[in-house]
Amino acid sequence: MAGAVSRRMIAVSAAGLAAVAATVAIYVAGSGPPAAAPELGEFPVEGPLAYKVEYLGVTCGHMSLESRRATFRGRDAYHVIMTARNSDFFNKIYRVDGRIESWVDAATMTTMAYRSDITEKGERDIRQYVIDRERNVVVAEKDGKIEEVPFEAGAALDPLAFIFRGRVLAGYPGTSFSLRLLTDKGVIETVTRVVEFKGMSTFEGRRVLLGLQPLTTDSEMFARKGEFSYWIDPGPQRALYLLDFKLGFGRLVARLTGPADGDFDRRDLAQGPANSN
Repeated sequence: MAGAVSRRMIAVSAAGLAAVAATVAIYVAGSGPPAAAPELGEFPVEGPLAYKVEYLGVTCGHMSLESRRATFRGRDAYHVIMTARNSDFFNKIYRVDGRIESWVDAATMTTMAYRSDITEKGERDIRQYVIDRERNVVVAEKDGKIEEVPFEAGAALDPLAFIFRGRVLAGYPGTSFSLRLLTDKGVIETVTRVVEFKGMSTFEGRRVLLGLQPLTTDSEMFARKGEFSYWIDPGPQRALYLLDFKLGFGRLVARLTGPADGDFDRRDLAQGPANSN
């Protein structure tokens, strides 16, 4: 599966837009009840919402996030979709379009499938993972090659589901909740700290947001290559306003700009794993 913050939430550095996604899994134990989780249910359903992606303060791309109810292989599910493209200026240098999707079992809050479809500078990279719980394997497909890998790690969520699920689980500042992180190298135990309330500039003006910071259980930074945090409205809908990546090559920020008119992926793709209905 995707690395902890590898395939970063679609943003551009000097080379261009690269896919970004934080990864996490099922809630294991929490400290303090969510302040407004009953309004959201187990998983937010919303969007599509638009985000502006900035690198070192310069707009370098745009992305959308959406979640909806769906059916996956006969089971009630949540379907999470992220699409992205780089800005017109960076497109002249290095064109990138991306679409990442996941399907989460609504009853067990565990990922059933994950698909990443990224085109960078004319080269398309498609990766798909379907978790077969009955046979305890992950069916991985990359570049048309299919491989089955044993998977006995129990319930786990994928990259996109981490942020959506974490919004429901967040309590008050000073509390934390434990999550299991699904990565290319297996499942990693993580703890997300609910850090603070802070006034921040948004497209609606200045608002008080709630900050969350995921860490690995050995207290190293999430992804072990930098720092990642995200900021949500502490109100009933827990809207996601900001994703903040402080990485070795600079700071990458995705800011909510309001409702999206549609996908930002210019390729007009809407594919999914076989038998997703």
